[in-house]
Amino acid sequence: MNVKPFPGPSCIRLYADDDDDRDFVDEGFAEKKGKDKDQTIPRRDLSVAFKTYKRQLSNYQRLQLANNYCKAAYLEVMSLAKEAGTWVRAKPRLGNLDDLVNEFRTPPLPGRKMEVSVATAVIPDVLASEIAEMMTLSSNLWSKLLFPLVKYVEGSNVVGSLQYLSNADVSIKAAVQMYAELQLPTTLVPTRYFEFLRYGKEIMDGIYIIVDVSSRYSDPFAKRNSERRPSGVIIREHGPEDCEIIWIENVEVDETRENLYSTIIGSNLAYGAHRWVTTLLWNLKRDKSSFSDLKIDVHPGAGSFLLALTQAMKRFFMECVSQHPDETALTVITSGEDPIRILHNKKLNEYISFVGVNSFRVQAKPLSVFQFLMKKDLQLEQFRVFGDSETNEVDEEPELLFTFGTDDKSNIISLHKRVTKEGIVYGLQEASMDEYCSFILSKTLTEDTVNAHIVCGNKSIYEDSKSRMANITPSGFAIMPDGPGGLHCDASVVTFLVQLYYDPLGNPVDVEFVRKDFLSDLNSIIRELNEKVVGEKTNGIEIIHLTQGKASCI
Repeated sequence: MNVKPFPGPSCIRLYADDDDDRDFVDEGFAEKKGKDKDQTIPRRDLSVAFKTYKRQLSNYQRLQLANNYCKAAYLEVMSLAKEAGTWVRAKPRLGNLDDLVNEFRTPPLPGRKMEVSVATAVIPDVLASEIAEMMTLSSNLWSKLLFPLVKYVEGSNVVGSLQYLSNADVSIKAAVQMYAELQLPTTLVPTRYFEFLRYGKEIMDGIYIIVDVSSRYSDPFAKRNSERRPSGVIIREHGPEDCEIIWIENVEVDETRENLYSTIIGSNLAYGAHRWVTTLLWNLKRDKSSFSDLKIDVHPGAGSFLLALTQAMKRFFMECVSQHPDETALTVITSGEDPIRILHNKKLNEYISFVGVNSFRVQAKPLSVFQFLMKKDLQLEQFRVFGDSETNEVDEEPELLFTFGTDDKSNIISLHKRVTKEGIVYGLQEASMDEYCSFILSKTLTEDTVNAHIVCGNKSIYEDSKSRMANITPSGFAIMPDGPGGLHCDASVVTFLVQLYYDPLGNPVDVEFVRKDFLSDLNSIIRELNEKVVGEKTNGIEIIHLTQGKASCI
């Protein structure tokens, strides 16, 4: 995996080694002889030897401790579901676990807050056992089903007491240590980092529960900035082919800083249980996309390529707005005080490549903004003049070669073609829309790529990639509602990302030069949105400050 500056997954695992015979060292106290040779003076001095103490816990005690924590977390998730008025009518009888349950309900410290939400849904064409397996047996599949809300996941097998427990209890189907990163599509909101234990349990025939509980209850040194208190998913069969789920989110996080996204975060719309369920349903529908409006030959396997490629495009977008972008590929070259983020793409060797990112607010419904930017996005990416951030002014529309989308049109991948003086230019776009977060991303494709992977069906590196980020260089937009109302909310918050390419043989390029080019595109987009969607003339542009949420006119 890629090493992250902070926080990255912890090297300490839950109950990592039951056979560890090392002594527990109290570093706060060391022996030092005073005037009385029998007197021991406590002192903090790392240059002297420490007194050591050995924890005496038998394997049975360790097993019992793991069992009690797992049972208490299971009880808490079932209790939250019952309290929310779902189809869970009774709490399981698991003995006296009040002390552990009370620990789960301890109030957060100052500067922290709790976010608790519950949502229910019917998942069509997926059995309860299949959903349970998707969420426990493969962290990559879990991440894929919940992307882009879950930006990155890493899972590892549990060892020690938890491994013994999962082997001894036949109702436990899987147990895994999870590290997850949650990110909104903007630089204005810090990434949420979690480490937690996940285990899946069959409650009875056809009913399952997936339980998550923070590592802090057994590993205070796990690296995270957010706590996943007992959360999970309860699943039961719903007819012969469907299942019904209850999704419980129960997290402790930092208080929200005042900025563009305060309203949507404060109202529990950005990370609430309903958004998790919506994201899951959207991804399941996306996997069943089909072709239409075909004007070229398409291989039967082209759909897998298109889904993988556009997923990689979105991963690149999310990595660019991350609090800690992947340092092997991207370097942030602007300061945290700059409302504009400029990144250097170190892996693209053909050009000197930069990425510009900024978020702004538009007084218009997300649906209207989405429809306008679908067309604008293709112009920005497909027909950019090399070495200049301005786009070509062309009269004719590109030719649509096909669409590959869901039945409800919530996700549409389309390929467009234009013949230029330099040859044929292809533009691939994915427009994905839901009530919480919509994306419009596009990328140019060469004729060789179209022929190899779309016409002939050759497999690509994106379909097998396990990397957290493919170097795929898209441009585009993410659109979120500025409060309740979904796509019909009265205002939108938009994040704009664009690629900026420069000739390595040309004049030297510095940060200010790149920033000026990015601002040219940004100002043009905001001006057009205000004039064509909002219906207002714009003389100045309000750019929201990256760290303090202040507005300045450029």
